[in-house]
Amino acid sequence: MTDRGGSRGCDACGDGELVVFADLGEIPVLCGVHWAGQDEALAAPVGRMVLAYCRACAYVRNIAFDPALMVYDTAMDTNLHHSPAFQEFSRELVAHLADRFALAGRHVIDIGCGQGEFLRELCEHAGCTGRGWDAMYAGRTGPDPSGAVFHTGFAPRGPGLGHFDAFTSRHWFEHLDDPYEFLVDLREQADGRHVRGYVEVPDACYDLATAGWEVIYPHVSYFDAYSLCRIVARAGWRVEATGTYFSGMFRWIEISANGPTPADRPRLPGRAARDAQLAAIESFAVRHAKEREQWRGMIGDLATNGARPVLWGAGSRSVQFLAAADPERRLTAVVDMNPRKWGRYLPGAGHRVDPPASLAWVQPDAVIITNPAYRGEIGRSLAELGVSAELLVA
Repeated sequence: MTDRGGSRGCDACGDGELVVFADLGEIPVLCGVHWAGQDEALAAPVGRMVLAYCRACAYVRNIAFDPALMVYDTAMDTNLHHSPAFQEFSRELVAHLADRFALAGRHVIDIGCGQGEFLRELCEHAGCTGRGWDAMYAGRTGPDPSGAVFHTGFAPRGPGLGHFDAFTSRHWFEHLDDPYEFLVDLREQADGRHVRGYVEVPDACYDLATAGWEVIYPHVSYFDAYSLCRIVARAGWRVEATGTYFSGMFRWIEISANGPTPADRPRLPGRAARDAQLAAIESFAVRHAKEREQWRGMIGDLATNGARPVLWGAGSRSVQFLAAADPERRLTAVVDMNPRKWGRYLPGAGHRVDPPASLAWVQPDAVIITNPAYRGEIGRSLAELGVSAELLVA
């Protein structure tokens, strides 16, 4: 379908060719891996990021993506459940889907289940059973007291999925080299049954209208509301609803197959939504370069003036930010709430990750965050640590 850097048809609508609009050069590939030593982190693989878009539906893809570079295993940790704000969001979503999909007594499959927190909670709350797959899953495999069964590895294609009444896939769809095939296979495995589905991805409207710190190598595709609806419909699913969660950063879509036609058709995103995304695409390359240079200058100034600047957060967004904005490691510290990351090093510029409690000793005057959804939570944590610092949102 493509040769990297060459012509490629649109994965979402299937109608147009993808047109390059931004070349970000080489960026860290394994941004969810935290290395034991700084030399290992500095030697971590990099890959080319060349963003292209479809004029017809505003779908965006890294056309330089090389699937051979990506390795998903238990060394990768992208878990967000250490955050109370994310835990609350997850609880609310569980309650919504349990009711919306009438999951009591049903069987749910979770494709890209992470460390299993969401599926466990869904099974316990809804009274359903489930199966979850993730190559990054590092917990106990097999049956779980919640009613779920967990597998370390990629979800099978075809009949290996077995019977399911509903599926969920959160922050995995954008990683797929062929997202259209994924949706078609799921619909075919429904085998005529009425099934429901929930897909959640980073919202491209947010990512490409900002500095783009979530534009990372593992994310092959970038979906806004319009392009996500287009690929779902083209794969034979009915779109039931779509919207955003978590301060507008997460785009969700509820879909169904083989069900009754609803009396009222949902109001779906139209060309106005697509045009808003096209406008963000047009200005992205300039905005990304400007933000990168501004933050390099700001971090340098803060460090030179003795402000002891730190970054709170060592997830994928932060890895991209650090590689772009602090290649010389001028920051005094990088901290994260996930204890699996403490004392380990991030790919790109090789920053070490420390526990948040260390900031009580550092006493920074400036704390940078890359995700505004955590601003209140981080502010409260700093106050508890006795740290009075300016919070800066990148």
